[in-house]
Amino acid sequence: MFRHTYRERRRRRRLAVMSVIAVVLAGGGWWWHERPAAPVAPLAAPAAPAAAPARSQPVAAAPASSQASALVASAPAAGQPAAPASAAATPAAVEPVGPPAWRRFAVAPEPANGRPTIAIMIDDMGLNRVQTERAVNLPAPLTLSWMPYAPNVTAQAAAAAARGHETMLHMNMEALGHTDPGPDSLRTWQSAETNRAYLRTALDRLPNAVGLNQHEGSVASLSTPLMDVVMGELHARGMLFIDSLTIPHSVGLARARAMGVPARGRDIFLDNSPDPAAIRAQLAATEAVARREGHAIAIGHPRASTMDVLAAWLPTLASRGFVLWPVSATVAADLAAQASGKDTAGRPAPATAEPGSD
Repeated sequence: MFRHTYRERRRRRRLAVMSVIAVVLAGGGWWWHERPAAPVAPLAAPAAPAAAPARSQPVAAAPASSQASALVASAPAAGQPAAPASAAATPAAVEPVGPPAWRRFAVAPEPANGRPTIAIMIDDMGLNRVQTERAVNLPAPLTLSWMPYAPNVTAQAAAAAARGHETMLHMNMEALGHTDPGPDSLRTWQSAETNRAYLRTALDRLPNAVGLNQHEGSVASLSTPLMDVVMGELHARGMLFIDSLTIPHSVGLARARAMGVPARGRDIFLDNSPDPAAIRAQLAATEAVARREGHAIAIGHPRASTMDVLAAWLPTLASRGFVLWPVSATVAADLAAQASGKDTAGRPAPATAEPGSD
């Protein structure tokens, strides 16, 4: 009897405990499923990729003459969200303000008043210091085209500009055969980045240059990709291009005009032969082109015989009805003629090249 009662009490206690557990579990399950969910923070958008690091090659900023006005980063207005990182990292393009470099640094020409004009360019400036000095002392305005690797080229060109001469860069470029055009030359087998870096460094050494022409360049002048690198930089800096035409079928003029670069080809090489009589004959050919076309560009070099002939010829120009112009004035006259429907700058290049006068 006692044992039966004890077992009964234990059974009832177990039933009671199990009932409590069942109630708790039932209530807890309802609470877990019906409670409001905790707020979950949204995932952050992936960060914009970092800008590519600057090239390690010697790329200098374009001179003030070709730089656009400085960009100023402004803070967002009150209550406005900040611009995303990707937008802030890409500044808007700004058009250059003011006249282009080729006009700003041009030597003012004497008015032609209907007379034919002749522009004399002297290439290879700065290496032969004696003949370079003779060229600088000739009657102005000549257009002096400087080798970028000449010693103290910036100071040499500045001194010549102070004497009334116009400044050009004589950019060394890849040539046929085993000819070495000089250090840091533009070459068809180099990357566009390397060629652009060499070109920018050279241009920065002549901050008052109006443009460039080729030194050597008989291979480079046939390469559309390389010429596009050159014309892209000239366009960005507001400079002109004179095609030395060291080889037939140069693409330089076509690529310049396609990219909006003022350009013209030379007409005559003066001193393929160092013989003074041959140089005088080339000057006579230059005069003939000027009378026929209205303008002519001739290229010579700082050599003793060339300097001797020019020293005697230049003072006679005015008395024979010619005007001595810088090349920038000739390019400007061509642009004006094109605008009026007379495309003198588009006449064919000489049928044959004159190698050796790069």
